[in-house]
Amino acid sequence: MARLDNADVYNPFGPRIADLADPSTSPERREALREELLLWEAEEVAHGFRHLTIVHGDPVELGACRHLAAFYDRLRIVADRCGWVRVRGEFEFVTVTVRGVDAERRLAEFAAAADGFDPGDWVVTATAFPPLI
Repeated sequence: MARLDNADVYNPFGPRIADLADPSTSPERREALREELLLWEAEEVAHGFRHLTIVHGDPVELGACRHLAAFYDRLRIVADRCGWVRVRGEFEFVTVTVRGVDAERRLAEFAAAADGFDPGDWVVTATAFPPLI
C-alpha cells in the first residue's frame, strides 16, 4: 500500500506507542510515555492540529482485508484534498492529523469515511493516538 502522506513529516507519537506496545517496557517508563503522549497531543492541538484515530483491528479474513483496503483507498481520496495531512498507524489503527483553516471540515470528512466503513466494532476517537491500556 502506498503512503497517504509525506513520509518526512515528523510523528512524535509513533515511537512512544511502539515503546508502550513492547512488553519489556517497565511500568515507570509506561507512565512516562503516557504523559509524553498527552503533552504532545496538547501541544499539537494548541498549534491548530486536529486528530482522529480509528482503531479497526488487524483483519485476517480475505473479505475483511478487502474492506479495510477499500477504507484506506477512501482515506487516500480525502487526504489528497488536504493542504497538510499526517496519516500514521499500525496494523490495528490509523491516526489522521490535519491542520489549517479547514482542519475541522477535513477531519469531519475522515470521520465520515470511518463511519461509512465501520463494520460495527471500530473505535473512532478525536485523539492523536488509540486508547491506551
